[in-house]
Amino acid sequence: MKLTRICHAFLIVLFISLFAAGGIRGLRPQAAAQPLTVGLSAQTATDGRVLITMPGRFALTFDSAGISEWRDLRRDPTGKRNLVAPSSELVTVQDAAGQPLAATPVLARASSLRALVRYTSGGIVVTYEVWAGGQVTISITGGKATITGPHLAPDASAGAALQPVTITPAAQHWLLYLDAWTVDELPKRTVEPALAGVTTGSSMSLAASGVATVTPPDGVVRYPRLRISNWSGSEPLVQRAGVTLAPGIDYLAEYDDESGDLLIQYLHLLPAGSSAERTFTIRPAQSEPVLALAILDANGTPRPVDPVTGMLIVDADLPAGTTPAPGPLTTRDVFQIPYIQTDPVLRLQATVTNPPVGFDGIRFAVSGPGFAQTIDDTAASDGFTATFTLPRRAEYSVTATILVNGAAGDLSRAINPVGYGRVLVSIGDSITAGKWAFYRLPPGSSLTGSSDGYPFTSPPAAGSGYPRSIDGRNYPQSDNTQADSAGYQNIYYAGYQIELNDRLATCLNSPVFILNDGFSGIRAARDLYGNSNGSDRIGVAGYMNVLGKAAVYRQHIADLGAEQVLLQVGTNDATAVATNNPYNNLMPASVYKDDLRSVITALRQNRPTLTLWVARLPWRNDGTAAQAATRRATTQAFNQSIVELVDELDDNAPIRLGPDFYSHFAANQSQIITVNPSNGNADNLHPNAAGFSAMATLWANVLCADLPREPDPSPTPTSTVYIPTVTNTASPTLTGTASVTATPTATATITPTATPTATVTITPTATPTATVTIMPTATPTLEAAPPSQTTPAPIYIPLVNR
Repeated sequence: MKLTRICHAFLIVLFISLFAAGGIRGLRPQAAAQPLTVGLSAQTATDGRVLITMPGRFALTFDSAGISEWRDLRRDPTGKRNLVAPSSELVTVQDAAGQPLAATPVLARASSLRALVRYTSGGIVVTYEVWAGGQVTISITGGKATITGPHLAPDASAGAALQPVTITPAAQHWLLYLDAWTVDELPKRTVEPALAGVTTGSSMSLAASGVATVTPPDGVVRYPRLRISNWSGSEPLVQRAGVTLAPGIDYLAEYDDESGDLLIQYLHLLPAGSSAERTFTIRPAQSEPVLALAILDANGTPRPVDPVTGMLIVDADLPAGTTPAPGPLTTRDVFQIPYIQTDPVLRLQATVTNPPVGFDGIRFAVSGPGFAQTIDDTAASDGFTATFTLPRRAEYSVTATILVNGAAGDLSRAINPVGYGRVLVSIGDSITAGKWAFYRLPPGSSLTGSSDGYPFTSPPAAGSGYPRSIDGRNYPQSDNTQADSAGYQNIYYAGYQIELNDRLATCLNSPVFILNDGFSGIRAARDLYGNSNGSDRIGVAGYMNVLGKAAVYRQHIADLGAEQVLLQVGTNDATAVATNNPYNNLMPASVYKDDLRSVITALRQNRPTLTLWVARLPWRNDGTAAQAATRRATTQAFNQSIVELVDELDDNAPIRLGPDFYSHFAANQSQIITVNPSNGNADNLHPNAAGFSAMATLWANVLCADLPREPDPSPTPTSTVYIPTVTNTASPTLTGTASVTATPTATATITPTATPTATVTITPTATPTATVTIMPTATPTLEAAPPSQTTPAPIYIPLVNR
């Protein structure tokens, strides 16, 4: 589809979904509760294609064979990139003869929550039901057919995953997840296969109590859908963990007049863990004002902030195992941390539903070391927004408060802390993951070890005895290599990242988060070397090599705004000991060097400012004496290749040499585990707790010597400025030192004093009939003597013609 046609579709599609599409099914309309309507929209184009859009999330195009275009509007707001493989469909359906099914797509149903597209060909009926959260249920009836996919563009910036639900001779039901490298756990109970993935209470009804509660299982993390039976048809009030959620912002709801059920799509990720924080309460709506507060990225898209905890939700999803993506089911890699961003510009947006009488805007307040600023926004046309430029990397607090008749009301939302700091991504194998020094197993695991504290998806309490950084941003993370549904599930490890966080926060004087993207068993660019069948699986998506997972790592880097990557990979490449093994030969250092070059190039694709630090691989003593000697010799040869490659690349790119772990562990062999604590087998490869602490120190020595330290805040606090935002329909022109000229004219003169105080004089020359915007500009410059006290002194600029 041409971009111009997409843009045109975006403009008209909301109107169609809210009015025309609603008439397709006679759905009961939702209350117009917020100024920014968010919901799915769908239309049939003049050429017969069906266009479905969820603003800020995705845009899909259905042609005669299926989903021909998928555009990620979260990372690519203009929809320039099609993530579907060229000359293909996102999923392919073929009949019994192996021929692709082709038919005209029919938009059979649409609402702000879901849209149904149907194909009929030779007696086979294929239906796609697209949900606003990014799930697509696919059903095939009427004949034998096969389905394959997802088929992604080679450098796709977001993942998709296809999950079988029910396959019988009569029908097939599948779930396709957009923007996900792996899938959710299917609910234990499915009311109807086409709605698999909807969490449903047993015999749940509002008829008796008027209140329903639903707690999705831990394996459901990707925008869960709730189904409440025997709904009365009135508008719902939805809470999570006792916090009232904002309709259209935190969730979408729809009354299904065919079944009499209420369907709810939660619009945030839901980390596993505390059942109390995962429990939804649904009751008939009450007239209650709700304030939602979002932090936007540079694209104007809300960052994944949990509406209950205010923490940043991190999706560290990595396709698991040794099969093509998505690999075995893994969901324990979605977790939350105290909010952090690497951009000094803080973009806030607030939305109010059911506002009280007299409501006229939002007051945004941000405070931090030597900084305090407040902005009032009274123009709701684009949602209530405010932009702050943070003066230094530090921890801040953010508050949004409603204004009622010009004064602060009693409804507010806060996010605290809000970190402006540094984010690093550590990529490597089980040593990066932190294997065996600290580990927690899922209940019922056959391995030796404790399951207390499992899973870790929010910061453990300070003083709880579990590893955590001082700021709570780094704590044990899932290794991600096993299927959640298997008897041996994903294990939580704590590597060097936790202590490194504390060390970097001190030496850099800045908030820090280090994503642990360690993955046990991973190699640099191929799963095998010299395989006699010619299948080394070099860079194949989903396999056990960094090159094959490069798109996933790039997504993590981009989503977090990471500026540095800590790379340590090659220990598993150096494990082979034979030169005549038909399955996996001893790898020459020259091959490893080329593979590592490919990895670095792939990680830095389209990111020329990304800095990579490449560590030298550690000393090892695993296997027999002869095997250990061969592996050490290979490791030393690889390390020499690392030094050579960094020297070659550093001339044209920010590639740095990381710590020398070989020399350190050769001299400190007591910091290597000799016996695997999980099963009693010999190890002689992974660091123990002292070894990971030493790794943190060595990484800190390198990073702190090169990254600049953040200066201490100025002892003079920033003045708090209330800057109202209103609409000036008369197109005023800024003139003079601090004046606003319009018709009629109002001039504001601001004279700071040494206290400091401010005198504001506003003299309209006539009875004004136009609203006026007063905004700070590059000129004039307001200068004031330093205040004599240590608290911020406010400068009030009152609203003209409230």
